[in-house]
Amino acid sequence: MKKKLLAVGVAATLGALSGVSNAALTVAQDGVGHINVLPYYTVQNGNMTLISIANTDQVKGKAVKVRFRGAQFSDDVFDFQVFLSPADVWTAAVTLEGNVARLSTTDKSCTLPANVNQAFVTARLLDANKTEGTREGYVEIINMGDIVEVVASKTPHP
Repeated sequence: MKKKLLAVGVAATLGALSGVSNAALTVAQDGVGHINVLPYYTVQNGNMTLISIANTDQVKGKAVKVRFRGAQFSDDVFDFQVFLSPADVWTAAVTLEGNVARLSTTDKSCTLPANVNQAFVTARLLDANKTEGTREGYVEIINMGDIVEVVASKTPHP
């Protein structure tokens, strides 16, 4: 009797999931997309990681989310937004400051927060490896939206 009940449960689950669509990750043929995952950054053993984000759009600006994730549990160790002008490039370096990774940039692109020259955040990491958890991981770069130029109307509004 239990085997029959298990079989009915499995059949019901498969039937319920049969209408679920699968979302597939695709890579654009021109190599330009809305999400970029940099698979590895490190400041271990005297290394530093250099990052460049280029807006290839010649007309529209971009609002971009940059999120650094720690290697051990994918914890969010630092995130911010960058606002890029058309054809703009933003650059930064991830270095070691004391025992914690730190982002440094002299780029003049707008960011939120206004100053992203900061040490990575350890609040979400386990006590045993708070500083170590910032030293390597991966980076998510997500296009949040286009920034278009708004032309003011010369006709006064009533």
